[in-house]
Amino acid sequence: MSDSHLYGAYADWKQWQGEFTTSDRHARYFAAELAEFPLAGKRVLEIGFGNGSFMAWAKAQGANVSGTEINETMLARARDKGFDALPDALDTLVAQQRRFDLIVAFDVFEHWGKEALVANLRHAHALLDAGGALIARFPNGHSPFGRVYQYGDITHQTALSASSVEQLANMTGFEVLRVSNACRVPARHDWWTVLKFHWRKRQRARIETMLGKLYGFGRLPLDPNLTAVLRKPTGTNTAN
Repeated sequence: MSDSHLYGAYADWKQWQGEFTTSDRHARYFAAELAEFPLAGKRVLEIGFGNGSFMAWAKAQGANVSGTEINETMLARARDKGFDALPDALDTLVAQQRRFDLIVAFDVFEHWGKEALVANLRHAHALLDAGGALIARFPNGHSPFGRVYQYGDITHQTALSASSVEQLANMTGFEVLRVSNACRVPARHDWWTVLKFHWRKRQRARIETMLGKLYGFGRLPLDPNLTAVLRKPTGTNTAN
């Protein structure tokens, strides 16, 4: 990430303690977001692992997980807990000829400027085996509800939407499998909470479909966060 001086007290502001544990709700979210990607035995890289919630979950699923992070304190804590914690520069991993089946980046893309986005996506492309996938979550730049997250952090540099991610994928050699609302999971397991959750989900889908038609889309995702799933085409070794 650029402008690293902005991150001097970032971990304190985010209240990261370096637990490297996963709450029940986060575990259910990760399971939903990665439902199509069984992790057992897979080589997984998390870009910007932060407090380590995903790394802990992925390890529990049987993945061979590695992670990059700009914060030195979090790097040290990850290593103390036995994780393969790496410096932030993806080009270093490319030079080392590291390879992965899956790369994830939760709340990372928005921290990069446009040139860094293109460069890092090309690095991610080089790090993936053919057929490997990149999963990224970021604030929804074409939704008014995404502004809360996009502009609530001074380290955020670039607002992204489904169409701009498709543009980036085209520039960097990826196929777009989907760009959609980030997965949601019920806060609790009781039947009333689950019932309300699914009713609200259906209502949101109707509204998004109606608004999408006004703009010439089939459906316009409006949740605060989007998730993009990109794939490196089979038979491909380098990015465009």
